[in-house]
Amino acid sequence: MIEALIFGEVSFKIDGFDVALMNEKLYKACKVISLYAKSDSLYLTTSGRFEKKVLSLCEGAGCVCEVISRRGAVFTLKKYRKRFGLAFGAVFAAAALFLLSNIVMKVEITGVTDEAVTEEIRSILSDEGLRAGAYIPSLNFFKLANKLFSSSENVAWASIGNIGSVVYVNVTTPTLKPKDAENRRVPCDIVASHDAVVVSAEVMIGRLEVLIGDDVYKGQTLVSGRIERGEDPPRLCHSYARITGRYEESITIEQKYTEEVVSQGDVFYRRSLNLFELELPLPGDILDPDAEYSVRSLTTPVKLFGFTLPISVTTREYTELRGDVKTYSTAEALSELYKRLENYENEILDGVTVIDRRVEECDSEDGVALIVDYILEGEIGTPSEIYIK
Repeated sequence: MIEALIFGEVSFKIDGFDVALMNEKLYKACKVISLYAKSDSLYLTTSGRFEKKVLSLCEGAGCVCEVISRRGAVFTLKKYRKRFGLAFGAVFAAAALFLLSNIVMKVEITGVTDEAVTEEIRSILSDEGLRAGAYIPSLNFFKLANKLFSSSENVAWASIGNIGSVVYVNVTTPTLKPKDAENRRVPCDIVASHDAVVVSAEVMIGRLEVLIGDDVYKGQTLVSGRIERGEDPPRLCHSYARITGRYEESITIEQKYTEEVVSQGDVFYRRSLNLFELELPLPGDILDPDAEYSVRSLTTPVKLFGFTLPISVTTREYTELRGDVKTYSTAEALSELYKRLENYENEILDGVTVIDRRVEECDSEDGVALIVDYILEGEIGTPSEIYIK
């Protein structure tokens, strides 16, 4: 089948022969696709590359041999071999369509509403080669996403891919908006998240159940979502309030003198050309066979005339993983603990006022520890869904 596609097929009509002798000679001389006798003539179909051999064999045997048909792309192309303009135009059109199917026509940036941020992202990508007119199989989308993340403070996460000639850049910005609208449909009370003393209360929806200065315990109802209406059944609503309280909190942070750490090392990129199920490696970075890597891969299909071909380019990103044993002195361990404490206060206690803080340094089983006692003032109300029987 493959040979016929490459060389085409030729059919012959042979007269004046000894059937048994010619059958034996033909089967030895060529690859027979079909062979049969009809009306004192022998009809043979074989690959185009045996045409001259069959004609020579018949002439040597004294037979009359006539070519009755030639089929296949190779014979069609031979008809136009002297029409250079037509052949050149066909090849040029195929090459142009192939390139245009793999050329970036548009870069679509999603996830950003600020026009200035969009232009900043577009400028960074353009400097790295991602712009209209770029050749898609030559682009390393992993590397571009990493570059975008490291180059812009307005990008918290990015992924890049393509559909046809359009490259899509999906971006998440650092600021996330709360989705309170959907939650307000569910009836709920506001309960205390800590044992605390109520400092202030601002109720928008619901009925306040405590007074300023009251001591409350964790789980106690602060604002009720059940609105009494005389003799009618109470109306249930989603309580909405800001209740500020003063409460105590204690945390313990430990740091061992020795610990195993895994850090990320160098990043390497390798590509392969995929043809059907065959994967052919392309020139790329050299990897250490003894090293450990985390691997991400992305496959970009090759298109022709808008159709996806069974050809693609796979890009693999190898990030080296380095395992080390880190040893701390007492001073270094305490320094790490205070850094972690600072991160805790900046992230976990963000929006909470620290009224008082007492820090105690002590030894732990394999290192040192910080015991921190806080007096805090902040939001103590948390929604608690009302279950309707």
